[in-house]
Amino acid sequence: MPSASEVATQHKVTQTPSLPESSAGVGFHYHPDSEHYRSQDLAAWLPELQSLGARWLTVHGELGRAIPEVFLAPLLQAGITPIVHIPVNPIQSLDPDDLRGLLRAYANWGVQYVVVFDRANMRESWQSGVFDQKQLPERFVSCWLPVARAQMECGLRPVLPPLQQGGTYWDTSFYSAVLQSLADNGAQAVIDRLVIGVYSFAGPHPPDWGRGGNAAWNASRPYLTPPGSQDQRGFWSFEWYAEVFEEVLGEVPPMIMLAGGARRIETYPSTGLPKDLAWHTTCNASIARAMVAGHLPDYMLNVNFWLLCAAPESQYAGDAWFPAGAEPLPAADELKRLGLNPTRVGKNAGRDYVESLSSQKPLRHYVLLPSFDWGPSEWHWQLARPLVRDNETSCGYSLEAAAKAERVTLVGGENEIGVDLARRLQQAGCQVSRVSGDLSNLMTTNN
Repeated sequence: MPSASEVATQHKVTQTPSLPESSAGVGFHYHPDSEHYRSQDLAAWLPELQSLGARWLTVHGELGRAIPEVFLAPLLQAGITPIVHIPVNPIQSLDPDDLRGLLRAYANWGVQYVVVFDRANMRESWQSGVFDQKQLPERFVSCWLPVARAQMECGLRPVLPPLQQGGTYWDTSFYSAVLQSLADNGAQAVIDRLVIGVYSFAGPHPPDWGRGGNAAWNASRPYLTPPGSQDQRGFWSFEWYAEVFEEVLGEVPPMIMLAGGARRIETYPSTGLPKDLAWHTTCNASIARAMVAGHLPDYMLNVNFWLLCAAPESQYAGDAWFPAGAEPLPAADELKRLGLNPTRVGKNAGRDYVESLSSQKPLRHYVLLPSFDWGPSEWHWQLARPLVRDNETSCGYSLEAAAKAERVTLVGGENEIGVDLARRLQQAGCQVSRVSGDLSNLMTTNN
């Protein structure tokens, strides 16, 4: 069998087209559970996310049910990229046929990243006794590879789930063995489109801990960090991982951060006493500045801070930037003061959509036209003209405006205005019809 590096040399890693520049930025990890996906939850948190300049949001998913589209769609409308994390525990083989329905739903709704499994290098992520058996990375690949292939079949990028920084099985060694196993399993198509999920918690360290990777701190070895040296158990973990991928694959795949930054409940290693709010604030503000100033590597697509919010009874409640029933932590105010760029489609995008779900419709009829890169289509305008003669009919290209109408007519086929968009309008309480070709094709059935 060829090594992973030999495979990479023969078939240079080809990544999917670059994401838009505006996709990079800061974000948060939402609730650490899957119980807060009501429309009123989003109505409460979307304005906060926008005021913080958030462009990404990690959300906790499950195998048995999808996060409701009514929660995800407004995020996407607001230019916020969701990362759906399904931390199946214990790690086990999954039936790809059962998984495809869930993955297709997310893909159809516009989700790009679904991450299955979590911290495979930790004993508690496996059934009792499994972790200590031989060839743990290879057994992980046997569980994850069918998931990755199902993701690709459904139009998603395969995301390697994050490891515990350091971990019971040292993370950098685990990654190296996983990559070799992928090559041995003939998974070059997966390698070519691979995205790496990472954790980048600062630990008790300053925000630049571990910067430069093992190349800068070459005295550090797996399970051994000599005094005066640093390792990947700080915010800059991704540079240590990048070295592994560069060495084995010859290239560094894109990375997405599911959670990271300074935790509120962090303690001093020497005393066990909690670190103060000033440290939490300055550490996270420094990280945010580094992201928005372009000081992080290009392969690092985002920084998602842990943790936006948590229920009072949650074991993670102490980490929440917005504690239940209390004032936000100073780090939240500092992030707002940094003046991060608002999401790419404007501060009110998504919020208007949320409000339309429960409010009385101010418009009677809206004719929604497709938009194209080259500008408006004269043919579609001609098709729409008979529909807008009524004084109570509005016409345009805005999904947010259409969601405020009692009745919406889509002008164009499903390849021009997709079924997923029609479904969003139906969920907003609109009666949806479609016209394409000529007026004799007007359909009043819901899409």
